Formats: sequence, structure tokens, C-alpha cells
Amino acid sequence: MIHILVVDDHPAVREGTKAILEKDPEVTVDFMNPPFTLEAVEQMDFSSFDVILMDLNLGDVNGMELSRGIVEQKSDCKIILYTGYEVEDYFEEAIRMGIHGAINKAESKEKILAYIRHAIKGEIILPYSYLQSLLSQQKIKNSEQVLETDCLNEREKAILQEVEKGHTNQEIADNLHLSKRSIEYSLTSIFNKLNVGSRTEAVLIAKSESIID
Repeated sequence: MIHILVVDDHPAVREGTKAILEKDPEVTVDFMNPPFTLEAVEQMDFSSFDVILMDLNLGDVNGMELSRGIVEQKSDCKIILYTGYEVEDYFEEAIRMGIHGAINKAESKEKILAYIRHAIKGEIILPYSYLQSLLSQQKIKNSEQVLETDCLNEREKAILQEVEKGHTNQEIADNLHLSKRSIEYSLTSIFNKLNVGSRTEAVLIAKSESIID
């Protein structure tokens, strides 16, 4: 059973999302009730939810701010921005914050549920236009600075393989029998060598350069 929390300030959206998604017998949907504040987030237990669908505009608070508060409280929480805007505009900032991407409210039930199932597995679906833009930006960076891909050591390559699987820093540390701080230091080194600013970019570049399989 997939347990979903919808955070949206429009009752019609909450009820509509619940009605649509619960047509799947494996899905149950609950709501976070107003007020939508960081104080309310601190008092709420999110451990029972597999995924949170988070609206961007929640009156006095921004959905990104609320998501940051939830991730700080429960780092393994799977949050998807649930918006009526162009999702590509929010992808990079969202992923940097630990949010599992964004999906438009107008998408079909099948596409929303598919996205949710990928998020539960620690995977992110990237819009093709966003991926094109990301790779184009990287080509520009490459023309200005040669990537130090040959300088990645075996430990860094192993860490990237774990990142590609969607594992958290703690999970990577446990799997590789290293400390969490060592993983954090290594990720910083990887980002600098690949000239990137996020885990997603690092994996994409590493795969495109055949650094990892």
C-alpha cells in the first residue's frame, strides 16, 4: 500500500487528487490541514507517508520552504513538488534541497502514480527539455575548463555508483564501510573535479563520460 500526503491550500485540489489517485486500490491519500507553517511541520510526524505531494504556493508560506523544513526533520522523506507551473523551472533548486523533482497537477493519474513509484525507489524522472538544458550548460563549462575525470579515484567512483542508486550519505557510508563525514568530503571533491553543483549533475556527467556504468 502506498500512503501519500497532499499539501495544498485548495480543498478542490486536495479532494480531486485523492479521488483520482485512490482509484488505484494500492493507494491511500491524506491531507495536511492548514495552517501551513514551519511550526506545524515541526509538530507533525511524516514517517507514515511514502511520498508527499507539495504545492508551491501555500498562502503565506512557499512550498519549497515547507519542504526544506520537512527534509531537515526527516532527511529520507520523499517529496515531489505538485504544481500548476512549468516544472522545469524548479527542478535544480528542488533536487539540491533533497526534493524528488516536480510534476504538473494536470498530468494523468497514470503519470503521477508512475512518478510517485519512482520516487519511492529513490529515482527521479527528468523532463527531456531539462536534461537537454543541463547537458548544454555542461558543454559550455567543458569548453572553459577541462574536466578532471581521470583524477577520480576508485573510492570516488564507488561513491558515485551508490549515489546513482539513490542512496543517502549514511547508506553509502554503511555500504562502503566508511564514515558519513568521509562520504561528504568525497562528494565535495567529486563535485569540484566534475565542475558540478549537485548529485544529479555528478551522476549524469559521470555516466556520459563513462566514469560509471
